[in-house]
Amino acid sequence: MTPSPVNSIGERLLTARKKRGLSQEALANLLDPSLSQSAIAHIENGRNESSRHLVWIAAALHVRAEWLVTGKGEMFEVEWPWPETPRYTVVELPAPVLEDIGDYIKMKIGQQAKNTKSHD
Repeated sequence: MTPSPVNSIGERLLTARKKRGLSQEALANLLDPSLSQSAIAHIENGRNESSRHLVWIAAALHVRAEWLVTGKGEMFEVEWPWPETPRYTVVELPAPVLEDIGDYIKMKIGQQAKNTKSHD
């Protein structure tokens, strides 16, 4: 019997489900009624890695679908720190403005680090 591949979809699903504190049954209950606890078990055990439900599973677990399917990138979507400013308005800004914002954030982080060190 061939060992299951390291960092498979099943392993990532199991990791994400446990981080959310959900049983397979609890996860199934959050999803489409056609996806059962046994279907989740099949994915986790590597018997099914092509489920059409992976995007919905990722959404229910609040993990990035790309991470769940490929293992690339961060597991969790980074929370948007400015809820009063929609993401799309920032994404649509011209590149020079985005660079200025990035520089400002770096400067503030540097100041915060300096202040933290001086208070130690």
